[in-house]
Amino acid sequence: MLRLATLALVLASAATPAAAQGDALHDQSIAWRTYAAARQARVRVFASTSERRPTTVVVDDRADNGAPITDDAGFVADLIGRELGFDPTAATFVFRFTPASFADGAGESGKTLLLQATFSRGASGALGACQWRVLTADGLDDLTDRAFR
Repeated sequence: MLRLATLALVLASAATPAAAQGDALHDQSIAWRTYAAARQARVRVFASTSERRPTTVVVDDRADNGAPITDDAGFVADLIGRELGFDPTAATFVFRFTPASFADGAGESGKTLLLQATFSRGASGALGACQWRVLTADGLDDLTDRAFR
């Protein structure tokens, strides 16, 4: 279930230098606040070859968030879409969990869980519930045209 977000929404534009981005169109941190706490995630946006969903967004969870980012998936997708200027229903979101998602100071290497989410809009125009599926590393390569590093 999605948590209601409150207070200020902050987009911390901590873009990395172009050499460290690989082929990502955007690489930055986003921040938001829920009733429980401030939350952050790394967001990387890639062009996709899909006509239906021409954008792939990889969202990395952080250990210090206190709860899985999937609790706020719809809100985070909507926030990213508004701030970066695209409709979240025209994107594939990949929520990425590495050892660093579960323990402060842990590295990025090791087992990785990839969850693909796609969104649609309800009759009211609001972002509706997402469709989830587990994604493989090869699937992520396909979605980012092998640009994800």
